[in-house]
Amino acid sequence: MQTQFIKKMSKLEAGFHLLMLLSLADGSMQKAESEVVIDFLNDHFDGEINLIKEQAFLRALPEEEHEKHFIETAEHFYSISNEDERHTLTRFAMEVVMADESMQQLENKLINKLYDCWAIE
Repeated sequence: MQTQFIKKMSKLEAGFHLLMLLSLADGSMQKAESEVVIDFLNDHFDGEINLIKEQAFLRALPEEEHEKHFIETAEHFYSISNEDERHTLTRFAMEVVMADESMQQLENKLINKLYDCWAIE
């Protein structure tokens, strides 16, 4: 069940959350991962996001809640996006995960959850 917070998220906010959670899944955010997130924002930023608020929320989110938040956010993004937008986000998601040239176990788990949630084969 999605929270009111998630239901109010824009596509840009939801995409940002998904990419940030993927970047943090291996324990820390590497420079290469942050560059992918910045590229996403540069390609899609239209002033609809308060980065400070979104980053503060993610920093305050307990690590044990990351996966649940990731899944709820992925479901929300699916409900407000079209197929092209989902393909674009999955491309950025794979770039984030592979930015350090290795896919860690939790990164793999989250990517698989994203693909399952969106019925991507």
